[in-house]
Parts: sequence; structure tokens; C-alpha cells
Amino acid sequence: MPQQPNPPKVVREAKEIVLGIDPGYDRVGWAIGAHNQQRKVVISAFGCIQTSKKDTVFARYKTIQEKLSEILEKYQPTVLAIESVFFSKNKTTAIRVSEAKGVIIASCLPSISKIIEYTPPEIKLAVTGNGAASKTAITKMVQLQTGIQVGREIDDTVDAIAIVITHLAHHTFS
Repeated sequence: MPQQPNPPKVVREAKEIVLGIDPGYDRVGWAIGAHNQQRKVVISAFGCIQTSKKDTVFARYKTIQEKLSEILEKYQPTVLAIESVFFSKNKTTAIRVSEAKGVIIASCLPSISKIIEYTPPEIKLAVTGNGAASKTAITKMVQLQTGIQVGREIDDTVDAIAIVITHLAHHTFS
């Protein structure tokens, strides 16, 4: 789980520290970000919570809750920006992702004052200007907007960074 040892001063002093989450039960992408004084997006930490395919689904939910609790304690975000669940043809996967999203939200409720959900087209539009953008376009724009060299990062992590960008674009004066 790549992360910086301490959040940059700009994030610690921000009025709104955003935790972006791309929910899942296999992998949960996460990112921490805020606006700096020039209103630019600063991503201070990001990573992916990976659960074991060998574990039961409930053990996987517990792993998500435990790792997320560590992130919440370390970075103390004030806002959760989370992607709405996209229902695909695989109903079992959609149900598991929805359950994991419930675990994520329940884990954040005690310490986060605001939870906002964004749809995939809203995220694509905010990051690229095109609500039907490809994963490649999102990755390229995340790199351009944050300066993070996205190479080996898992798509879920890139999506979490995009969710932070989306929230901060919608709330430029927070």
C-alpha cells in the first residue's frame, strides 16, 4: 500500500481532506487529497486494499474495514467521495461490491462528516471532459492533473485519485 510517511502540510491544513474510494471486495482503490492555496489538487497518499481470494467474503470485508480504519486514523479525512456501484451483467459481483461499499461507508461514518457519491460518467466528465472517456484517457488526465506518474498503479487506485479530483472540481470553494 504505497503512501507517504506524513501528509504534506497543505493537506494537514486543508479545510476539506478528501478520501476517494473506488469500492470493491477484491480490491478497494483509495486516495487522499485536498486543494492547496492555489486551488490545485494535491494527492498526498494513495493505494489499493487487496483482499485474499482464499478468504471468505466476510473475512475480505473485515480486511477492508481494518485497512480502511488505519487510513482514516492516519490521514483524518473530512469527506468521503465514493463511486456509485455500476451494475454489470454479473449480479453476484454487483451484490458483493454493494456489500463492500456498505462496509466502507459504515467504517467511515464515525469519523467523516460528509459522504458524497459520484457516478462513473460524472467522474469521467470531471476528469477528462467526456462522460464516456476510456480508462486510458482517465489515466492520462490523472497524470496531467496531479503530476503522479501512473504506471504500475492498479486501475482501482487511479480511479480513486480520479474520484478525489471529481470531488474537488465540484467543490472548489470548500
